[in-house]
Amino acid sequence: MFETIMKEYNQNKKGLDKQDEILRRQIGMLAEPMTKKVLHGLNANIAILHQNEQIIEKETKQLLKETAQLQKESQQWQILYNNLNETLKKVGDIVNFAQIIENELQELCES
Repeated sequence: MFETIMKEYNQNKKGLDKQDEILRRQIGMLAEPMTKKVLHGLNANIAILHQNEQIIEKETKQLLKETAQLQKESQQWQILYNNLNETLKKVGDIVNFAQIIENELQELCES
């Protein structure tokens, strides 16, 4: 009796194993197109991301270049402003000095 049960079990197991193998193959065949579509979509998105990354890197380099140029020009303008300011101070000092001399001469002439 035990042998009969074992034979039935082994036969059922072989049948189930065959069904499992058939189902695995069917699942693999059904999943393959979906997997390909998913991979294709991911690859397309990755390609777009890569292109965007290249564009961003290019624009970043350009922005760094322009920023350096702007900083250089700002420093030049600051130097020009400081020179102009110093010159105006000197002119103001000369005008002030001239007025002092003029006032002193008027006082001398009046006395």
